[in-house]
Amino acid sequence: MDITINGLVERNDGAKHVTNGHAINDSSYKQVNEKLEQISRYLLQELEAKQKTIDEQKEEIAKYKAELTNRSIEIEQLEEKLTQCAEDKEGHRQLINKLLNDITYFQNDIDWYKRTYERRSFWGVLKEKLSKKK
Repeated sequence: MDITINGLVERNDGAKHVTNGHAINDSSYKQVNEKLEQISRYLLQELEAKQKTIDEQKEEIAKYKAELTNRSIEIEQLEEKLTQCAEDKEGHRQLINKLLNDITYFQNDIDWYKRTYERRSFWGVLKEKLSKKK
């Protein structure tokens, strides 16, 4: 089978056994071939190690994304609670103001009763009662 790369045809089987006119059994060719194989193994090991690192980082990214999603949900829930608390605070403030006004009115009523029935003289009360009967 012939393979072409950039218009060049791979050497046939007869030419594969001879490199630049030297036999495959040449020791320098074997050394170069061994070095190339070592480099190839080293590169494959590096590739595997880097792929493993990439996979670990992908898992870590997925974990952080999940954590970020959870935190976002928690933040939304806390914001809802904060809004609810602000509304409750406003309602409580209005209720307290109403109760304070009611206390003021009741205090005024109590003062009126004290002025009318405790501090007035007997004759003044008697005169008021007689004038109402007429």
